Amino acid sequence: MARKILLASIVIVAGILGAYVTTLILESRSTPDYAAVDYDPASNAMSDVAAIMETPEREFVTIDRVTLSDDAVVIAIEVAGKAYAFPKLFMEGVGDHIVTDVIEELPLAVTYCNETECIRVFADHDSDRKIELHQQGLMNGGLAVILDGKIYEQDSKEIPLEDYDYELKSWSEWKTENPDGLVVTEMIWEQESENEGSAEATQL
Repeated sequence: MARKILLASIVIVAGILGAYVTTLILESRSTPDYAAVDYDPASNAMSDVAAIMETPEREFVTIDRVTLSDDAVVIAIEVAGKAYAFPKLFMEGVGDHIVTDVIEELPLAVTYCNETECIRVFADHDSDRKIELHQQGLMNGGLAVILDGKIYEQDSKEIPLEDYDYELKSWSEWKTENPDGLVVTEMIWEQESENEGSAEATQL
């Protein structure tokens, strides 16, 4: 009798543990992490399941350190009389759609959705800190962003930030006009070992 009770107890405990592990697995799968996705320049598709991905740090370099075809399109902005370029090619990969930084003391966020070709540049003249704008997967077929815990479609007029002027120019045109301009660097996502199960970003 004691053996039967012991066996029954073991079965019950095993069942509870199994259910707990299954719940953890389902929770982890329901929140995809773009940082763990291999960079595939031939795909660039984002998951239809909303998943926050913290905006990576980006750097700016001089023109001589950037290799682009002459007809490559750049998002061109001017801040305090200085020229900055954000190549669309460097912002179309998974996890690359937002660049946010304080440029010439002005917090700016450049966003680009390669699914809809929507481009928006945001500014916050009331702050001196970087705009904490992050990706939140796709919404209605386009880029979704999250700001202060609230999710918006990229083209939403309800985003509480100012729109900042930009131009689209070819790389050849922009670098000719702005030989001293600065260009945002490319991000290359490299998958780390399977044991670690994460990814790291390398800037060129």
